[in-house]
Amino acid sequence: MKKGMHKERRRVIITISSIALVAIIIYLVIILQSQNIRNESFMNSYESLVSKARMLTQSYQNEVGKWQAKQLDNKTMISITNDYLPRYKALVNESKKLNPPTNQYQNAAELYTKSIELELDSDVHFRNFLSTGNLAENETSTKLLSDALRYETQSFAAFKLLK
Repeated sequence: MKKGMHKERRRVIITISSIALVAIIIYLVIILQSQNIRNESFMNSYESLVSKARMLTQSYQNEVGKWQAKQLDNKTMISITNDYLPRYKALVNESKKLNPPTNQYQNAAELYTKSIELELDSDVHFRNFLSTGNLAENETSTKLLSDALRYETQSFAAFKLLK
C-alpha cells in the first residue's frame, strides 16, 4: 500500500511539474512576442516620422531653391519659412513621443529628435538672415543644417544596427 501511494505521489509531482514547465514556456513566448510587437511598433513609428520629415525638408528646400533662383523675394520666403516652422515643431513633438522599447532604440530616437530640432533652429536663423541681411545668421543656419544632417546620419546608423 505504501508503495502505491509513493507511485501516485510521484505521478502527481511529475504532472504538476510538467504543467508548471509548460506554463513557464508559454509565459516566455508571450513576453518575447510582446517585445517583438513593441520593437515593430517603434520601428514603424520611427520610419513614418523619417518619411514625414524627408517630405517636409524636401518641400521646404524646393521653396529655398525658388528663392535662390530669385523667383521669390525675401518677404515671401520669410512668410513661407514662418509657415514651415510649426510643421517642424510638430515633428519634434512627434519624435519626442516615440516610445523606444530599449536603450539602443532610445539612442536612435534621441539622435533623430536632435536632428529635427537643429533643422528647425537652422530655419529660424535663415529667416533671421532674410529679414536682417546679417550674414552671421546665414552662416549659423548653414552650420545647424549640417549638424542636423550629421545627427540624422548617426540616428540612421544606430537604427540600422538594431534591425
